[in-house]
Amino acid sequence: MSTSKPPKQLCCEIAGELRDLAAWLGTGKLDPERFSMAVLELETAKVNRYGFTLTASNSAAGVTEFILRFADSGKICTRMEFDSHNGELSVVHLCETAGRSRCD
Repeated sequence: MSTSKPPKQLCCEIAGELRDLAAWLGTGKLDPERFSMAVLELETAKVNRYGFTLTASNSAAGVTEFILRFADSGKICTRMEFDSHNGELSVVHLCETAGRSRCD
C-alpha cells in the first residue's frame, strides 16, 4: 500500500501506537492476551504494509524489547523496552537522524 507520508513519519506513528499499547498494558487497560492481539493487528495493519519489520524478545528479568526496523535497509526505526514488573516503558531509540532522536 502506498502512502504520501515520509518513512520517518510512519515510523513515529507506529512507534507511538506501540508505545500506547504498552502503556495500556502497564496500567491494566489491556490484559496480556489482548495486548498480544493488538500488537499483531498493528503489525498487519501498518508494520508490514508500510515496509517495516517488528520483533519482540523477552528477557528472564521480565523485560520485553520491541524493535521496529525499516525492512529495506534493516536500520532501526525505534527500540523500546517494557518492564512487566513495574509497567514502565523506555524508548531506547526513536527515529534517529543525524545523531539526534527526532520525529519529523
